[in-house]
Amino acid sequence: MYAILDTETTGGQFNQEGITEIAIYKFDGHKIVDQFISLINPERPIQPFVIKLTGINNAMLRSAPKFYEVAKRIIEITEDCIIVAHNASFDYRILRTEFDRLGYDFQRETLCTVELSKKLLLDQKSYSLGKLVRSLGIPMGDRHRASGDAQATVKLFKLLISKDIDKIILQSLVKKEIKSGLSPKLLDIVESLSNKIGIFYIHNEKGEVIYLSKTHNIKKKVNSLFISESKLAKKIQSEVFTVTYEETGSLLIASIKENEELRLNKPPLNRAPAKVKSSKQYFSKTDSKSLLIIDKGRSIEERTVILIEAGIVKGYAFFDLNYQINNIEVLKNILTPIEKNPQNIMIIESFLQKNKKYKIVCI
Repeated sequence: MYAILDTETTGGQFNQEGITEIAIYKFDGHKIVDQFISLINPERPIQPFVIKLTGINNAMLRSAPKFYEVAKRIIEITEDCIIVAHNASFDYRILRTEFDRLGYDFQRETLCTVELSKKLLLDQKSYSLGKLVRSLGIPMGDRHRASGDAQATVKLFKLLISKDIDKIILQSLVKKEIKSGLSPKLLDIVESLSNKIGIFYIHNEKGEVIYLSKTHNIKKKVNSLFISESKLAKKIQSEVFTVTYEETGSLLIASIKENEELRLNKPPLNRAPAKVKSSKQYFSKTDSKSLLIIDKGRSIEERTVILIEAGIVKGYAFFDLNYQINNIEVLKNILTPIEKNPQNIMIIESFLQKNKKYKIVCI
């Protein structure tokens, strides 16, 4: 027996969220045999971006039952059931958090339709619920409302178990213990990101950059911020609305861009960048010459180049044809300029001291 469910929440800091709506469909493998759907007064404010996403606002919930008033019904309908949800780690964590506040140890086996879909529905472009059911021709109503999402999950689950004929995969994915999960919104954000070198920008609801960073792996770094319980991470989780990014191919270029963007944007959740001291190890004898620093690019065929003239970083470019860097005038035409800042040359010197892989060409 399965309890296929979806929860909507207030958003906010990790493990501080409250449930605003829940839908549970008890499913025997063939049909729905029981159901429970209810708005819930979370006794805490809903984050503005969640209101826009779900349409559920604080006023709607004033007369709704509080969680303790529906807790018994949730226990009863999920008794002897495997909890099934799309991104089950999130919904199960949220339920356990609410029961923990009541002093009740809520434990069930769980099964995630995201994990099941990745095993049985290969080569899908996205495994987010909305995009996945759309690609499969499964009708869906009331997106980002508990009942609509749970009904879509029921239909998806029917399809998945029909494909798993011997039930080998399904049984292997049922879990008794489950790690803390990301909210669907944060999961969608992470799924949209690149796993390459670059710089990412975390924006609040107003579009303002509240945090940015360079990284070897954009997706991995953002995901770590979304699951961490550090003070900074919790602040980011409560304020994030969207994440944008730029692939740079080169961590050196990402570092220079990070320095520039921190100076221009002054994101409130970033610390002021540390000053890098110059050793003049690489440029003391070449201040009057032009230098090219060549590194790997965003793809196998591409390379990046940084142009330094008279000890000043002029800009960077991406190229895949050698003539583009053999002719300085052609290079300048494709160059992305960088504002004059003594820190940039110091960042480059610091990188070159630690990394010997960079190709330096004097022209």
